[in-house]
Amino acid sequence: MAESSPFPDWRVHAPKEQSLERALLDRATGPAREVLEHLLSDEEVYLYHSYANSVSVRRLGYNDHGPVHARITTYNALKLLQKLHAAGVKTSLEAEQVGSFDDSQVAVVLGCFLHDVGMAVTRDSHEWHSIHLADPVIGRILERVYPDDLARRVMLRSLAHEVIIGHMGHSRIHSVEAGTVLVADGTDMTRGRSRIPMNMEHDPAVGDMHRYSAGSITRVEIGEGEAKPVRITILMEDRTGLFQVEEVLMGKVKQSPIMRYLEICAVVEDQAPMFYLR
Repeated sequence: MAESSPFPDWRVHAPKEQSLERALLDRATGPAREVLEHLLSDEEVYLYHSYANSVSVRRLGYNDHGPVHARITTYNALKLLQKLHAAGVKTSLEAEQVGSFDDSQVAVVLGCFLHDVGMAVTRDSHEWHSIHLADPVIGRILERVYPDDLARRVMLRSLAHEVIIGHMGHSRIHSVEAGTVLVADGTDMTRGRSRIPMNMEHDPAVGDMHRYSAGSITRVEIGEGEAKPVRITILMEDRTGLFQVEEVLMGKVKQSPIMRYLEICAVVEDQAPMFYLR
C-alpha cells in the first residue's frame, strides 16, 4: 500500500494562501488571469513549491520559499508593473514592438510564480534549477492559453526564463519585466518573512542583527511616487529594520532596469521618512 504524501492536500490551500489567491486573481487582468488560474490549480506546481519550502526551511534553515512567497511576490510584481504602466512606462515588449502589456503581464506571472521552485534542488544557483523544473510547466500552460500562436509562446517562454534567471541579481537582466520581478522579490520582507537567510542559531543572540531586523518590519506598501512613478515604503517598529532594506531590497533595486522609476523610503514609527532613492 502506497504511503500518503508528506505534504498538504494540494486541493485544500491554507487560509493565508486562499486570501492571497483571491487578491492575485483580482489584481490580474486579461490572459494573465487565465495563466494564474492554471498555476493555482496545478498539482505539480503546488508540490514543487511545497517541497522547495521543505528543503529551504527544514533542511537549510532558510526562510520561506514556498506557496506563500510565490503568491506575495507575484502580487507585488503585478502591482509594480501596473503602476509603471499607468504612469506611461512601457514594458520591454511594448517598447520593442514585439508584444503587448498583456503579454508582459503573462511573462511576469509565469516567471515570478515559478522563480523559486529550484530551491527544491539546492540554494546555490537555484534560479538555474528553477528554469529546468519550471520550463515544462511554462510550456504546458502557454499551450493551453495560446494553442495556435507558436511565436507568442516562444517569446513569452523566453521572457519568463529571463524573469527567473534574474530574480537573484546574479545575472544581468535588461527587460522591465524581469527588473520588476527582481524588485518584487525583495519586497517580501515583513515580520517573519525576512529575505535574509535564517541559517543561524534558532534563538536570537546578542547583536544578531539578522533576527532583530527580520522582526521589526510591519508593512511594505507599493504606491504612486511624487517625483517617480512608484514609491515603495517600508514601515517598521525600530531602526533595525533598515538592515533588511539595505541588505536585501536595495541590493536588488540597484541591479534592476526599473531603478530609475522608483522611490524607496523607510518609515520608523512616527519619524520622518528616510529616502534611499527618490
